Amino acid sequence: MGSPAIRVLIIDDEPLVRGTFVAFMQHWGYVTREAENGKVGLEIFNSEPFDIVLTDLDMPVMGGLAVLAWLHEHSPDTPVVIISGAGQLDDAVQTVKLGAWDYLTKPVGSMAILESTIQRCLEKARLIKENKRYQNFLEEEVEKKTEALRQNNMALRAEVADRKRKEEEVLRLNRHLEEIVDASGELFSYQSVHELLTGALESFQYILLGGMQGNHGGGADAFFVDAFAVTRSGDDITMICGTGVYSGKAGWRACEAMPDDIYRKVNEAFAEGKGGLDGQDMLIHMRTVNRAECLFYLNCIRPISDANQRMLQIYLTNVASAYDSIVINEEISNAQKEVVFTLGEVIETRSKESANHVRRVAEYSFLLAGKYGLSETEADLLRYASPMHDAGKIGIPDSILNKPGKLTDEEFRLMQNHTVIGYEILKSSQRPILKAAAIVAHEHHEKWNGRGYPRALAGEDIHIYGRIVALADVFDALGSDRCYKAAWPMERILALLKEERGQHFDPVLIDIFFDNLDDFLRIRRELPDA
Repeated sequence: MGSPAIRVLIIDDEPLVRGTFVAFMQHWGYVTREAENGKVGLEIFNSEPFDIVLTDLDMPVMGGLAVLAWLHEHSPDTPVVIISGAGQLDDAVQTVKLGAWDYLTKPVGSMAILESTIQRCLEKARLIKENKRYQNFLEEEVEKKTEALRQNNMALRAEVADRKRKEEEVLRLNRHLEEIVDASGELFSYQSVHELLTGALESFQYILLGGMQGNHGGGADAFFVDAFAVTRSGDDITMICGTGVYSGKAGWRACEAMPDDIYRKVNEAFAEGKGGLDGQDMLIHMRTVNRAECLFYLNCIRPISDANQRMLQIYLTNVASAYDSIVINEEISNAQKEVVFTLGEVIETRSKESANHVRRVAEYSFLLAGKYGLSETEADLLRYASPMHDAGKIGIPDSILNKPGKLTDEEFRLMQNHTVIGYEILKSSQRPILKAAAIVAHEHHEKWNGRGYPRALAGEDIHIYGRIVALADVFDALGSDRCYKAAWPMERILALLKEERGQHFDPVLIDIFFDNLDDFLRIRRELPDA
């Protein structure tokens, strides 16, 4: 049986608009309901389930802002897309603040844009719902495991009373349980699978040693020296992290990273879905709730007791939960980044610029940020924030954006407003990518010499994000055809950048750019204009 049809509520006081949307959406296989104003729309919404709501702003009886405010309070997980013919910036900003998931202007230029917007909002809603469901599941699992640990601990303590001779063993097991709880507390702070599995290997050492002090990386106080963690996807087995002879082999194919006899044992463990102890070699198989598979290998230099193996298995249940959580968060993060790229491309397309412009600017910015000395995390943040540098152009009339000739003074003054418009749209978000995007939108037209706009900032008073994107944007824009100019030859572009060192652009960034010119030209070749 197929998936249920997508249900869409369309609220608009214009019958022609409603009829047009209904015709296209029914062609797409959607189920639609119509309402001529917000009051009727909410009555229908309260009587039937809907996957998404499309609403106009200016309507009799009850307008779109009132509808949006009601839905944000009573049904915050329902995507709401504003489709308005007013085209007022204040309306766009206010709808974002009230919780609109997207904003389109009428007339909608292409129904493909509307369909893409609906699908993107529905995918975001699905991911949010899935994340909530899984977070609730994790909390229930942690509660169950905590209760199980508590019950085990009580049973062990009761046994101490009538089996004196086992007192030392019971105390040791109790200490291990506490260590597992401590180690498990760090698992959900890791941001990547590599960090998680590296931390798990370190915790294995500590758990097996029972908290012995010393250098757990090797030597007399180590339980193992050579160890690794691998994951399997299909037939591919990949080294994620390792210690001893396996250090520095992250990302290698397993068949190239280890001896043939170890590789054979790893394959057998994956095939059987379980680990085991073979002499000094211990293999620990882990399968998560979402059926991801991982295998740990330890070359032990001390005997491993059954109790030690049980402790590791208890700890692994928490590792598996953390693994699934990281994967889901990465999927959500990737979806957010794709939405940012798509919005950036839509904005650039509105001004008849290449969609690949924002992708090239993103890659230039990432390269400049890394070479400048920003951390990889911050450089990656800028990569995904930079596509929104011209977000404010949503508030600039098409007659100015697409004017083929030189702008008048008044038109240029209006064009300059896009930096402030973009900042106002993005500044209220608490998401790191959009907070960085607000800075970029506001400051990417400032100049090193203080003659830029909108605030005439100079030198290092301009945020490094703004300085980086300023150079990336100008370099790319000069090399592309625009409605008001033809693409410049590369020799002329490079000559201008040299002239503007210390004038328009940060001199340090210009030096980095020319030191790595081949890398920038490679990016341009790999992401050409369509």
